Amino acid sequence: MSYVIDAAFLSLASRSILYGLSETFTVLVLYTVYVVLFLFSLYTIVHRNSNGRRFMLVTSSGMFLLATSDMLISVLQTAINISLIKAIVQSDTVATERLSRVYDNLGAAYDLRLITNNLLTDLLFLYRCYVIWGSQRTVLILPGAFIFTTCSFNDFLEVLIIDVRVPYIMAGATNVILMCLTAGRIWYMSREARNVHGKAFRRRYHTAIAMILESGALYCLVLLLYIISISLVWESDAVTVFRGVCNGLLGQMINIIPTLIFVRVGMGHCQWIQESPPVEIRSPPVRTPKLQEEGFPEDVCSEVIEIK
Repeated sequence: MSYVIDAAFLSLASRSILYGLSETFTVLVLYTVYVVLFLFSLYTIVHRNSNGRRFMLVTSSGMFLLATSDMLISVLQTAINISLIKAIVQSDTVATERLSRVYDNLGAAYDLRLITNNLLTDLLFLYRCYVIWGSQRTVLILPGAFIFTTCSFNDFLEVLIIDVRVPYIMAGATNVILMCLTAGRIWYMSREARNVHGKAFRRRYHTAIAMILESGALYCLVLLLYIISISLVWESDAVTVFRGVCNGLLGQMINIIPTLIFVRVGMGHCQWIQESPPVEIRSPPVRTPKLQEEGFPEDVCSEVIEIK
């Protein structure tokens, strides 16, 4: 049986398949890396007495479910897209309508997962900033407003008729704000520590600052690549592959980056501890069992980062 295929449709279909395959391949590779990091983070968190262990376990498990759903949705979308193109070529109207509905539903599920995943990652970074600032609620106002605005843009993107790049730009701005607030607070505490303990003590703070800047810069880089990919106006196979890779990169790196932090915290390279304010006479802090379990600071001025 022979079919007559329009040249324009054939070009569009081939690029659609190329996009799906490049995205799925990227997702599968990064998901494999993520699973290894996730299992290692679970092991280190469970077997080491890290502060905030329960919070890290819950958040890490939620990210694992979201990363797994991203992988499944990507594989299913690619498979259904190929079947849909085949049904269109064969002029199978019933199969085309059925597969189109399934594909649209998967697209909606992908958008919902991405919004949820981005919200969870932002809340994790917000929690880290909140703890390092000694549980001062006022520090949450500005980044919290940016997080709320980003979620609003994602939910009402079609209603508001705004550029699709705006939510990702807002997400990048939120990350920069949280990164500056967190790293700036640690830098300020390092100056106070130098006055009491000398310059050698500052290296512990500098390691924590480097970790925060690295994770924030990596997250911004992924967002920047994705924004560039959806901003390209010309069509070619190379651009199609680049878009697919960036989309897959965004879906998985949003979970890999926080998991790297969990791994370092679980291994004891960086953890939240209680330490007295910088005075000449120091007394050991006292915590209740609940505070020790959750890793919340008891004194506003006593939260620091310990680097081992």
